[in-house]
Amino acid sequence: MNSKRTSPLRFAALLLIILLTSVCLGCAGSLGSSGAENDSAAGESGSTGIGVAKTVLLYPVNRILDVLDIFRLNVAAGPGFGLNLRATKFVQAGFENYVSVRAGLGKGGGMVFPRYGLLYSESELMTLGAGLAYTGGGQRGLTEVGGTVHVGIVGAEVAVDLMEFVDALAGFIMLDPQGDDL
Repeated sequence: MNSKRTSPLRFAALLLIILLTSVCLGCAGSLGSSGAENDSAAGESGSTGIGVAKTVLLYPVNRILDVLDIFRLNVAAGPGFGLNLRATKFVQAGFENYVSVRAGLGKGGGMVFPRYGLLYSESELMTLGAGLAYTGGGQRGLTEVGGTVHVGIVGAEVAVDLMEFVDALAGFIMLDPQGDDL
């Protein structure tokens, strides 16, 4: 019974150790790369060891981040109106005219965690159209499927990115098609 209570604490401690180790390895890697001209004659066996250790230690962290990359789920506050429905960048339609502050999973530009935009601002000013002729949605991926609704002072967005889904699956066999692993 007691082990069930400490299980989340142990998991959090393990994640903290992995993150701190990865930061240390990143620092060691950047220190080692500052003299790249001098190291080229000596070979790269030392940097290969750091690269392998970094890959192994960051494997669980990268898998979690890859899964988070798949989703866009947020709520918004700010004036405006808009509707955008998309089944990829090529098959979409809508009209959007709003300025908002969003909280939730987004893509890039976040004030709290830049990769995911846990708290970020977004503007779509007089964007409209269909398919590739759609004038807005620059923050959305080419393979994103979902929708955005904004009415008055509230809005919401729900979407999944199909390429990020492929990237997350490929990550389990050590491939990174999106090139976003740490």
